[in-house]
Amino acid sequence: MRLVPLLFLIFQLSAVFSPSEGNKQNQFDLNDHLLDRSRYNPDIIPICSQDDRVTVKIGMALRDIVEVNEKLQMVRVKVWVRLKWKDCMLQWDPLLFKNQTELVVPYSKIWIPDITLYEGVSDEENMPGMRDYRASISSTGNVMYIFPTILTITCRISVTYFPFDHQVCNLKLGSWIYSGKYIDLEKLSHKVDTTNFLTHNEWDVVDTAAVRHNIFYSCCPDPYPDISFHVHLKRKPIFYVITIIFPCSLINVLTFMGFVLPPFSGEKISLQITVLLSTTVFLLLVQDKLPSSSEGFPFLAVYFAVAMGLVCISCVFSAIVMFLYFRLPEEHKIPWLLRYIFLDKLRVILCVKGGEILNDEKVVQITDIRSLENGQSLPQHKCVEIHRGRKSRKDSSLTSSKNGEIPEYDEKSKKQQQAEVNKSHITDEWELFANILDRFFMLIYLCLTIANSVVFFLIMDNYNGQDLPFE
Repeated sequence: MRLVPLLFLIFQLSAVFSPSEGNKQNQFDLNDHLLDRSRYNPDIIPICSQDDRVTVKIGMALRDIVEVNEKLQMVRVKVWVRLKWKDCMLQWDPLLFKNQTELVVPYSKIWIPDITLYEGVSDEENMPGMRDYRASISSTGNVMYIFPTILTITCRISVTYFPFDHQVCNLKLGSWIYSGKYIDLEKLSHKVDTTNFLTHNEWDVVDTAAVRHNIFYSCCPDPYPDISFHVHLKRKPIFYVITIIFPCSLINVLTFMGFVLPPFSGEKISLQITVLLSTTVFLLLVQDKLPSSSEGFPFLAVYFAVAMGLVCISCVFSAIVMFLYFRLPEEHKIPWLLRYIFLDKLRVILCVKGGEILNDEKVVQITDIRSLENGQSLPQHKCVEIHRGRKSRKDSSLTSSKNGEIPEYDEKSKKQQQAEVNKSHITDEWELFANILDRFFMLIYLCLTIANSVVFFLIMDNYNGQDLPFE
């Protein structure tokens, strides 16, 4: 009798712990269940109802700026592309599969939208490495596919404000074959994720934006949505300021030495020609860095071109000064208007030192000359005309008297002496006129050079890239 209850208890326990029909399904492999070729085809878009469409959410994280090629107008960036969508064919009950709520599968095992980079110019793949990673599937059918890649895109480089320029590059992602009738695109965030961005040695990321567009193309009746990621870049100009702008400014300062050198040194024009050639070298360096664009000419090249023009003008100024400095006094005289403007007025303003300017009225007639021994007056015919000039010239024809008196001059000696003094006076005027003109030209060059530099740096300092298209 005791054996009967014991057998009944064993039977009850076996009924409780024996696997039911639902529990037996836990032993099934989830991967085989979801990806069975008889129920799931990875080549067909998963649409479970007639009016249904797949909504793909696209996001992007900027990791690094690999290269910015201004000459080819191409940019290479390392990004993390984030894709999320819901696949109605990849849903399961976690209770039937040991509470497994997530499954990681290879790229080729499930359907993944054909997201394409519209501006991609890579020779190998549109988005290299996209097929090398795995997707994560949740039990509700949500699929998340995140992969890193290096994108090479065309970016219109504006070199107008180089090297203080701003650039906006666009990464446009969308389905290539499926229109908005089958796939709808949404953005995961309003901006590009720059949390893990590596600091670049030349470029800073100022701002980012993600914008959705719905565009109708002439080939197809249905719209094609896309998500455009805009990245606003700002160049760090310190390298180009030190290596290009600052040396060019120092070389332009050397042009002032051409005005300081005296005309008889013969080095004024040669020095300025050397400065001109040096400025041309810096202009060629800028030209080699920037693309050959006809839409916008860089202000830096304009700055160098104006500097070269000013050096050319300084060469012309130096040639004029040297021409006037060595002008023959026997053949030319300074016009009265130039004498009044430069020698009388401008000389004082420019602080040019020089002796008193003489003319024919500043001649003193000496009528009483006394002897050094007895103090008696000499005869009238021994008086001479002298000039109170800056220079004095000694004539070899003049001889001193034996008794210490001023020597007698005949009429011929007196005329010869007058001609020599007048010649020396005229020569002094041409030299002084050339020095005044040289100082005047130096001030003109100084004002134009300062104006060129001030205008250039004011334009560059006030530019913040607001004119660039950034939606």
